Amino acid sequence: MPFALRHSFPWLLALSLGLFALALPAHASTFAPYFFLSSALVLGVPHGACDPWVPGWVLRHPSRLPFLIIFFIAYLSLSAFYLLLWKIFPLPSTLFFLILTAWHWGTADASLELTPSPRWLAFALSRGSFVMLAPFAFHLTETWNVILQMAPSAGPAPASLLFLIATPLCFFLTLLSRPTPKNIIETTLLLLLFYFTPPLLSVGTYFVAFHAWRHLLRLSSFRDQLSPTDSLHLWIASLTRLLLLSIPLTLLSLLFLWLIPPLLSNSAPAGQNWIGPYLILLAVLTLPHAILVGWIDRQSIISKS
Repeated sequence: MPFALRHSFPWLLALSLGLFALALPAHASTFAPYFFLSSALVLGVPHGACDPWVPGWVLRHPSRLPFLIIFFIAYLSLSAFYLLLWKIFPLPSTLFFLILTAWHWGTADASLELTPSPRWLAFALSRGSFVMLAPFAFHLTETWNVILQMAPSAGPAPASLLFLIATPLCFFLTLLSRPTPKNIIETTLLLLLFYFTPPLLSVGTYFVAFHAWRHLLRLSSFRDQLSPTDSLHLWIASLTRLLLLSIPLTLLSLLFLWLIPPLLSNSAPAGQNWIGPYLILLAVLTLPHAILVGWIDRQSIISKS
């Protein structure tokens, strides 16, 4: 995928929001939850709303109605099962979500950089862990408040020492496993982003600009058989078609958001209090989505062998 699309947008957004938080920290804290919630419509949820058609694009034949019906049943059943577990075991479900997200984001980044190998695994584990641990290391109180919105009985925040040790370790392992100028620049930029911005702003930026955006670029390469040498016009046109295709399932996914607040309380959330229910929605959608992306990686290995 072209450098201008793959790196320029994520780097510019991260740099802009980092400077905004540095210059106006109080305003950044107010803005952070609403920025994170905006990912429901801007790239975040939409990047997974194309999932039913992905197998057809990867295998290069259309996904027909019988397959789509089976796909939806399996996808929604897995999400519903996870949601049920969340109602019974909120804290373990939250911890599993964090681990799953670290793995999913790390392997997604690794698959853009490397072919599966020990170095791929090292980069995936260190990158995903770094992204998940950094908010705890730099903004433990704020980050734990977010955890409490998903698991109200989680209790007091753990000691910060573990996060302060693990985060730099994962940072340097990320650099060592992929010692290229682009990775050094990006990983350092992420370190500064996580240090200077509130957790919902930094994680939201990573979710939207680094993960979801690049996943959509990867889907464009599958769907329209695009290569890095194709013009930006073709890539942008392909991304536009993907985003239009994602609209129906994005809106349908958000309808389920209204079913989640009873898991946490009997009152309807307002404003930024939707963060907890929205994160739970992302969690139950991430499980089948991550399995699908793992299948894509496996198919990529098979096609190259």
